[in-house]
Amino acid sequence: MKMNSICAILNLTEDETTLKPLTNVRPIASLPFASRYRLIDFNLSSISHAEIKSVGMFIAGSGRSIYDHIRSGSVWNLESGLTGGIFTYSQQLLKAIQEKNGDAPDFYMNHKEFITRSKGEYVIVMGSKILANVDIKAIMQHHLAKEGDITVVYKSLPKGALENRPHEKVLKIDRDEYLLHLTDVQEAPADLERLAMSMNMYFMRADKLLELIQRAELENVQLDSDKLIKHYLPDYQVNTYEYTGYMANIDSIDAYFNANMEMLEKNKFSALFHGSQHVITKVKNGAPTYYAKGAHVKNAQFATGCVIEGTVEDSLIFRKVNIAKDAEIRNSIIMQGAQIGEGAILEYCILDKNVTVGPGVILKGTKDNLVVIEKNKTLTV
Repeated sequence: MKMNSICAILNLTEDETTLKPLTNVRPIASLPFASRYRLIDFNLSSISHAEIKSVGMFIAGSGRSIYDHIRSGSVWNLESGLTGGIFTYSQQLLKAIQEKNGDAPDFYMNHKEFITRSKGEYVIVMGSKILANVDIKAIMQHHLAKEGDITVVYKSLPKGALENRPHEKVLKIDRDEYLLHLTDVQEAPADLERLAMSMNMYFMRADKLLELIQRAELENVQLDSDKLIKHYLPDYQVNTYEYTGYMANIDSIDAYFNANMEMLEKNKFSALFHGSQHVITKVKNGAPTYYAKGAHVKNAQFATGCVIEGTVEDSLIFRKVNIAKDAEIRNSIIMQGAQIGEGAILEYCILDKNVTVGPGVILKGTKDNLVVIEKNKTLTV
C-alpha cells in the first residue's frame, strides 16, 4: 500500500427540499454552475489534484444525473482499477427507511466494503452543498503535523453571513487550533463578530472511521458518514483546518442564485477558478456562441453553442441557448437548451434545462423573490 494514500467519501445525501424545483430530478451535487460546470466538479477536482484514486459516492436517490456526468471518472483520473475508481451506492434514503423498518440487515455494509477495498490509509469525507476549491494535500499535511484523531475543515465568516442559517454548525477553537466544541449558529456567543463555520468536511485515518462505524453498530446508530463523524466528535481529539479561499453554501434557491451571480465578479471568479488548482469538468466541444448584429451584451457569461440576437445583462447563459430578437434577459440564469422567444422579457429568473419561453412572455421576479421555472416547461402568453 502506498504510504499516506487517501480515499474519499462523498455524501450526496443532503436535504434538497429548499432547492426544489431544481432538485426534482437531480441531487444538489448535479446542479449546473457558472455556465458549464456542475457542483460535484469542485469536489472531484480537489480529489483529482490530491491524486486520490478511490472515491465512494453515497447518493440519496437514483443518481442518474450523477452517473451521466461522471461516467468512468476518466476526466478526473478516476478510471476503475483493482482497488481504485468511483464506487457509487445509490438509494441511501430508501435504505435508511428499510433499516428503520428492520428490512436492511447491515446499514454500514457499503461503507465498510468501500473503505476496505480502497486500501486507503486516510479518508476524507465531504458533503455536496459546500462550493469550494479545497487543497486536500494541505489538509493532510496539517493533520499529520497535529496530534489529533480527526481534522475538521472550517471557513471564518462574518456573523451576518450566517444570520439566516441558525442550524449551521460553528466551531469553538482553542489557541492550539483544537476543537473545543461544535454548536449551532443560534447558540454562538452574541459578542462574536466572526464565526468558524464547519464545511462538513473531515479528514482522518481510515481505520478510525471504521472504529466509528463499529461503535455505531454496537450502539444502534444509523447515520450518513459525515453525520456519524459529527455525532462522535466530542469523544475524540479534533484538529481544525481553516480554509481561506472562496466558499458558497448552496442550501437554498437564493444561495444558488447568489453564488452564480458572484461569478460575474472578477475577483470572486478568479478566487474560485484561478487559484493553484484548476477546476476540471467533462469536456463538451461545441461551436462558439454567435452574437447577431443587433445583440446587446453587458456583464454576462456564456457557454458554447448559443445564438444571441437580443439583450443579455448581468446573467449566466448555459450551452445551446437561443435568445431571439428584441428579447431581454437581466439578472438571470438560463440553463442548457432554453429557447427565448422574440420580445420576451426575463428579470431575476432561473430557467432549468430545455425551457421554452414563447414570444412576448414577461417573467419578472426580484432579488428576494426569484422566478424559477422547472425543467422542460413551455411558457406562452
